[in-house]
Amino acid sequence: MRVVSHPRLAFVCVVVSCLAVGFAGRAAAAQSVLSATLVPSQITVGQSAELTVKTLGAGLEAVVLPSVPGLELRIVEQTHHLETVHGVSLGTTTTRVQVTPLLAGVYSIPGLTPPAQPLVLRVSVDDAIGKASPKTAATAAKPRADAGEAIHLTADGSAFLRLSLPKREVFVGESVPVDIELGLRPGFVNSLNGLPTLTSADFTLNNLSRQPERSERVVDGVRFAVLTWHSVVAPVRPGTFTLSVESPITIRQRLRPESEAKLEDQLGDPFLQNLYGKTVKKDIKVASPAAVLDVLALPSEGRPTAFSGAVGSFRISSDLVPDKAAAGDPLSLRMHVSGSGNFDRVDSPMLEHLDQWKTYPPKSTFMANDPVGYQGEKNFEQALIASRAGPQTLPPLSFSYFDPIARRYATVTSAPLQVTITPAPGDTSAPAPLPPSPTVAGDAAAVSGAGSLRPDHALPPAGVRGLRPLYLQAPFLAVPAALVLGFAAAAWRQRRPTDVAAGARRRRQRQLGATHRALAAGEAAARAEDPVAFCAAARQLIAARVANPGEGGEAPQELRELQLIADAQRYGATPSTAVEWSRWLEVLRRAAVEPEAA
Repeated sequence: MRVVSHPRLAFVCVVVSCLAVGFAGRAAAAQSVLSATLVPSQITVGQSAELTVKTLGAGLEAVVLPSVPGLELRIVEQTHHLETVHGVSLGTTTTRVQVTPLLAGVYSIPGLTPPAQPLVLRVSVDDAIGKASPKTAATAAKPRADAGEAIHLTADGSAFLRLSLPKREVFVGESVPVDIELGLRPGFVNSLNGLPTLTSADFTLNNLSRQPERSERVVDGVRFAVLTWHSVVAPVRPGTFTLSVESPITIRQRLRPESEAKLEDQLGDPFLQNLYGKTVKKDIKVASPAAVLDVLALPSEGRPTAFSGAVGSFRISSDLVPDKAAAGDPLSLRMHVSGSGNFDRVDSPMLEHLDQWKTYPPKSTFMANDPVGYQGEKNFEQALIASRAGPQTLPPLSFSYFDPIARRYATVTSAPLQVTITPAPGDTSAPAPLPPSPTVAGDAAAVSGAGSLRPDHALPPAGVRGLRPLYLQAPFLAVPAALVLGFAAAAWRQRRPTDVAAGARRRRQRQLGATHRALAAGEAAARAEDPVAFCAAARQLIAARVANPGEGGEAPQELRELQLIADAQRYGATPSTAVEWSRWLEVLRRAAVEPEAA
């Protein structure tokens, strides 16, 4: 049998098969509705209810809205998620539909799932609902916390940023979990240039997750890739503030007019849109709509003295490890504070100044139960040492915090703990301590004093002078000290002659240098006919000559006469004439040469 292959025919078959599979999948997806809820079920004219439909599959356009006369149904957003059911990953799509009545009445929305009952919406003209049932009216009139945080796109429609807050009235220091959603239109946003930041300095943004969650959402018929960060904000001072976030991004700004840009949007594919429409890169900051928050100060009335600033909901428990120990052995007292709130302000001194116990400062560790650290457990561990044997009871531990829901301070207390302390090993003393023996009075007082820890060694037997080792006692310490002094004296005697001769040579050189400098100064003064300078140089040379007379014994008679003349000039006498001190210059030269020759 001959098989004929035709490329065009094969291509057509493939396209037809894909279209058939696509239509079949879309039809199946349209029928795979998992749940549908309408909140609230009673509203007034001018308000809107929200219909949430959850379908199975990744098709964002799979929901077919029913037609109900008098009601306007509009898809607000669609979000795609992956869920794991019995180990199998399934794609689900959540569609939020805004239901707005045009007239008062009772409306029936057909069930979107085959066995489901119709959803009933009651719409009144005035606030009669509130008069009939205050609780129902409050639920109907008060929208969700993030219902007012509508999606506001940038001017070119390429991105949006939304801040979701669970409450609008908080206390100073209270940690408030928030969600930050950044929507990026594929093909129109080039890059994300940083993490979202707060625009107000009156709040702190803590523990912002580095890796955001990724999902998809359809806004006004346009698909966006959504990045969601979870974090915690905390106000730093009371007052009324506006809170928003911003994030830097780089977009592709289109250069065509708005009318042509709408035509390009009909192409659907971002690649085709950018292919037929010229764009330029531009750095912008996308900001979320501002939300108004009322920050209340913590009340001063009823504030406990041990309050450390913790705001939230907490509970505590305690335990002791081990429950049996010997006197002098350490134990670990642990307190566990769990709940939700600002764990960075959770603190406790544990036990202080406890009789018959030695206490140490506690250490703390924190284990978070969520990515932002809003829920978790903080553990405090304190070391304790008992100084008395017998059954002991540790007092209960307490912790104070402020409850923002009840709007008051609360103090939680743990149960007291029992522990049995046994006598220390080697402790044979009677219950009433006896005075130590005279032979070991000093060591025994240092080792087993009243109220101290148990000794590492038992007391020495009778007849032993003490616990100090023999090589550290005074008679044995004198032997090495005497040896060290003997070696030092022998070394000094051996080096003394050499040191004396070297010292004499150094002094001789210094004296000869001073003689030569004084002679040079005297010759310069003689040439300048300056008797004052000449007499000063003569005094310096005579001082060096007298300090080193050499082998000739005393200084010559002429040198002594010159010294008298120089001293007379120093104390105000009339200097010698030029002929006289020229003769004394020869005396100076001979005085300078004689010591050197000697």
